[in-house]
Amino acid sequence: MALNHPALTVDTFADYLLQKLNPQEILDFQAPEESQAYARELIERNNAGTLSPEEENDVQQILQFERMMNVLKSKALLALYGKS
Repeated sequence: MALNHPALTVDTFADYLLQKLNPQEILDFQAPEESQAYARELIERNNAGTLSPEEENDVQQILQFERMMNVLKSKALLALYGKS
């Protein structure tokens, strides 16, 4: 059965990871430098309009990962510092 609301799957996955990992470990996570460099290169090439279709797909995957990490790190902050 497919879910029609992507945020639901991200929230569910984020909640699962928070049960398995220490919130500080989640906050400390950074992508490897090689991956960060590739993402920066794609951003520059996207701004220049020179991405291949495969690279455009990579950009979409990176954006999805970033959205997921933002949700996960937000939940980790709430777990550490509580709701104000």
